[in-house]
Amino acid sequence: MLELTKIISAFIIFPGFFVTFFAILAFYFFLQNKKISKPLRSDWLPILFLSLAVFFYLASSTWFVNFFSKVLYVSDTEDKGDYIVVLGGGIDEYSGSVEIGKHTLRRLYKGYLLYKSKPRKIVVTGGVVSKGIPEAFVMKDVLISFGVPEEDIIVEDKARNTFQNAQYTYSIIGDRTITLVTSVTHMKRSLLSFRKFFKEVYHVQSDVPLDFRNTFLDYIPTYNAFYAFCNVVYELVGLLQYSLFRN
Repeated sequence: MLELTKIISAFIIFPGFFVTFFAILAFYFFLQNKKISKPLRSDWLPILFLSLAVFFYLASSTWFVNFFSKVLYVSDTEDKGDYIVVLGGGIDEYSGSVEIGKHTLRRLYKGYLLYKSKPRKIVVTGGVVSKGIPEAFVMKDVLISFGVPEEDIIVEDKARNTFQNAQYTYSIIGDRTITLVTSVTHMKRSLLSFRKFFKEVYHVQSDVPLDFRNTFLDYIPTYNAFYAFCNVVYELVGLLQYSLFRN
């Protein structure tokens, strides 16, 4: 009964609502076309709405997004960097309070685990994207709360995109051997930028886009899957931009 309730609700709330909505429209116009003579039919409308229903289903289903995200996957290397470089992934600001974003937190925790296994300097890089305070300062506070000594943390607080993360980190530490830490979907684009400045870049990925367990929940529309799908598309657009403009 619980499974049935979850399945029904998944197709009523966003984004599953759009799957249901466009599927109903496709069925409606299919029936309407049967009642109308051929010259007046709109045969393309059922196909259009059915295509939209399929698109929203795939874009919000964990099984498909998990498969789709593999185009961005890069295998981890060994951790041989003299420095650990953790890229910011956003902070949340609301009513004057600031909290670390979930992607940034997972990257920081992975960086902390690397530091714990072999203590060395950690560079946290991330500036002000739109307004507020640089995320690197928030990242520094989180690492200190984990137990990393303040003197082992280097703050780069001016970068506003991935290319600048690499550029400004290089301006602080020079061409050192680094271990780069960022999300699975962000790593491929990050490596393109950092390898323009650093000769030796090892890399370890942090958070995966989705938790795929091959249960019925992975085959119904969810907001988390749709959010992950948008992230993958964003990274693919970023890779295209990099190939065109090299930054």
